[in-house]
Amino acid sequence: MCRSAAEGGRRCSGRSCGAAGARARQARSRARRGLEAARAAGDPDRIAAAEAKYTAVTGGPPPDVGTFAGQLPTTPEPTAPEKPMSKRSEPQPSKPEPTTPASSTQDRIRDAVAKLAREEGGWVGLVDLRKMLGDVDHDEVSRTLREMARTNPNVHLTMEDNRKALTDEDHAAAVDYSGEPQHLICIEKPRDNSAKDRVQAAGVGNASADDLAAALRDPLTPSQIYDAIRAEQKRRGLA
Repeated sequence: MCRSAAEGGRRCSGRSCGAAGARARQARSRARRGLEAARAAGDPDRIAAAEAKYTAVTGGPPPDVGTFAGQLPTTPEPTAPEKPMSKRSEPQPSKPEPTTPASSTQDRIRDAVAKLAREEGGWVGLVDLRKMLGDVDHDEVSRTLREMARTNPNVHLTMEDNRKALTDEDHAAAVDYSGEPQHLICIEKPRDNSAKDRVQAAGVGNASADDLAAALRDPLTPSQIYDAIRAEQKRRGLA
């Protein structure tokens, strides 16, 4: 038995101090070490047997893993590396729509002359033409005008008769052709050589306005038919 401090003994800790108590402590220690060893080995059957023995010796459930002093922590099983996320396919840029080819300089000159002329086949000042084609290079317009006059019998360039009426802009807009500065342009419709035949077949009074105008441009139209066409145009208010 434990003696009191007054009797010169040491303070009782509450544990059994006899041989039976020592054996019980040893049994608990062995059960604890056996459980630690089984858990360290990782064998499920061995762990189950060690836990059952620990419960039988101590009368309580085995402690959680890692609660024993000095027990090594269990190493978690390595996890499989995550698969890299597949790169999201970026939308491919759409192909640009095919662009409509820009109108040629000749086409633009024809359109501009048609808009500026007061009448079909009328004369147009080059200064006005260049202003309408302000985005086209000056030399490009000059080169194209010379080419059109040289290769197309329906395109005509001429100089201004009244030189005193010319301004600095007129001189700057002029095109050198045939050794002289040209200030005016006219573009006639292509000659329709069969127009006079259609007018004669239908009769001047019944012919269309286009056929009448085309027949006037034909140098082979007889003078009598020519005069009749002019009179018919005046009657219709076309001349």
